[in-house]
Amino acid sequence: MRHFATESGKSKGQFYTPAEVSRIIAKIIGIHEAKTAPDTTIYDPTCGSGSLLLKVSDEADTAVTLYGQEKDAATSGLARMNMILHNNPMALIVQGNTLTDPKFKDGGLLKTFDYVVANPPFSDKRWRTGLDPLKDPHERFKSFGVPPAKQGDYAYLLHIVRSLKKYGKGCLHPAAWRLFRGNAEANIRRNLVRKGYIKGISVSLPISFMAQVSPLVLLSLTRRTLTHEKASF
Repeated sequence: MRHFATESGKSKGQFYTPAEVSRIIAKIIGIHEAKTAPDTTIYDPTCGSGSLLLKVSDEADTAVTLYGQEKDAATSGLARMNMILHNNPMALIVQGNTLTDPKFKDGGLLKTFDYVVANPPFSDKRWRTGLDPLKDPHERFKSFGVPPAKQGDYAYLLHIVRSLKKYGKGCLHPAAWRLFRGNAEANIRRNLVRKGYIKGISVSLPISFMAQVSPLVLLSLTRRTLTHEKASF
């Protein structure tokens, strides 16, 4: 998959998360220390080829249930094939736009998961196409604010927050500059911190990521921070 991504041009980042990054994400959410079971759920709302889902599931002590949604039809097909090749034929991979048409629901509400991981699109300029965030039926923006019209980074972040179970854990890979932009995004960050959803931010020295050299930033999330836990920044 790495070689396929490397030879696929500028769009390669849309379907492949490097194994090194995936392993770090798996360690951050602590699934290797958790008491997992076959009904433990892991979800990637922008799953690409499914590489991140597979690496995280590999860290679990038991078999787990995988869910993924991918906007691109060809890439979602690649993810299904990847699941079969890696002995996860029961993984649920669906095609569709996660923001405008999330496929995983319980009744009319978004389905929630034990773990949510993602390497979402960078600064999606068309995230509002087909979506009125002020009338979002899933209320993903209601308590936090609406991201800028041409910068969808926080839209995916808020979808992840809404998709976590009460004690669920999440981790995503944003670009470093997203943590410092002001205005609407600053208000969203402030609300996330005040409500206790951001558990920690991990920043590494610059590394090579998809032919670009930049710091690796990982944002750790929890739906509800326990009183004995401390945030790690």
